[in-house]
Amino acid sequence: MIKIYGKENCRQCEELKSKLVNDGAEFEYIEDIKELRVVASKAKIMSAPIIEYNGKFYTMDSFLKEVK
Repeated sequence: MIKIYGKENCRQCEELKSKLVNDGAEFEYIEDIKELRVVASKAKIMSAPIIEYNGKFYTMDSFLKEVK
């Protein structure tokens, strides 16, 4: 399962959600700024969205490269 940690008014978060919906992928979108900060600190990624997939954390660009 793909988990996306995003934030309000995030253009990249919306783009990623749209792409995944169009691709028919199942995902969970979590829009909680406190949880995003915890995940960002753990993953050492300081920009939204942060994607959790197969036990690893990705930026949007690295995730899209990984799943191609």
